Amino acid sequence: MPAGYFAGVWVEEIPTSLVPPVRTQNPLVAIGTSVNEVDDIKLIWNFDEYVETFGYDGDYEKHTLDEVADVAFKLYKVAPVVFISVGTDATAESFASDVINALSRLDEIFFRFRLVPGLVVAPKASENPSVAVAMASNTEVVSSVFKTRAVADIPDSVEPSNVPGYKNDNNLVDDNLILTYPKVVFNDIPYHLSVHYAAAQTRLNAQDAPYKIASNINVVGIKPTKWLTLEQANYLRGNGILTLLNFIGGLRFWGDRTSIYPASTDPKDSQIVIRQMTDWLRERLIRTYWQFVDQPLSARLLKTIRDSVQSDLNGLAGRGIIIGGRVEVLEGENPLPDLMDGIVRFHIYWTPSPVAREIDFYVEFDPEGLKQLFQA
Repeated sequence: MPAGYFAGVWVEEIPTSLVPPVRTQNPLVAIGTSVNEVDDIKLIWNFDEYVETFGYDGDYEKHTLDEVADVAFKLYKVAPVVFISVGTDATAESFASDVINALSRLDEIFFRFRLVPGLVVAPKASENPSVAVAMASNTEVVSSVFKTRAVADIPDSVEPSNVPGYKNDNNLVDDNLILTYPKVVFNDIPYHLSVHYAAAQTRLNAQDAPYKIASNINVVGIKPTKWLTLEQANYLRGNGILTLLNFIGGLRFWGDRTSIYPASTDPKDSQIVIRQMTDWLRERLIRTYWQFVDQPLSARLLKTIRDSVQSDLNGLAGRGIIIGGRVEVLEGENPLPDLMDGIVRFHIYWTPSPVAREIDFYVEFDPEGLKQLFQA
């Protein structure tokens, strides 16, 4: 109402009782070397822009970002991609440490581009266990509140039967780390599987919420550097390695577990699809409800947030993105001293879908069916 004396008709706007969620996009992030010296982080939308900014010669051994540009823009049609160059020569002794130091720049991406980093790759460098461990550590918390995941490679020099041992010996065990093995060949050029998987998963995630995994879908490649039997591929898969399988439908990614498996079997940590859905929900909640920070803590505020979250969960379930979910404000989780201090907690129970890892059929001979012979 207007202040003071007023005669007439007045209209007061009331805040909407439901808040639509923020739509998110998580670009692929690549750290490595380039032809041109580029000190700044760059958000690149196509191959021509990449060449103009970073240069290009297709020498993946020396200029590792070229591999990501080729795979993302040409093969999987993924854009945009965040590139972070650490120099012009991947053969330098400081290459691994330069990549590790550059990982701290992940925090800048959201503040620069308003995009939370997606999967992080560092081809060639991530074959170094120290780099892979650092990648996992630096994706645990990004920009103080978000989480993401890294994709690293196990070297082809490791034999398939020794991969799980190599993984454990080098402490490559983390829920934020996806390990890939072996390389894939395209046009007679070997590529790191981490780059192909990250591009394929990023493309899949961009279609909707990240409730599907790029496993049992085709790799853009002709052959792996190592041919694996179903038993070998499942052996790696069962030890938290994403690999390749040429069985039914051509050469395909094969794996659904983060590197923490089987040390941890908690679904939110060990299953890639549930890990990425949990990270996605985290971002969705933070970016949607940040607008309510410093608003009066009232019953109306709690109802607006609770109803909005519940509406979102119902919509996700209705679209088949999750199985179901609910949100509650529990008195036991909101003691009076915390409420007095302006802290309120919402408890979300939700069920994202695990992947159908094993599909079994029980087939039984039924003698009763023989009676049909006398019904003709």
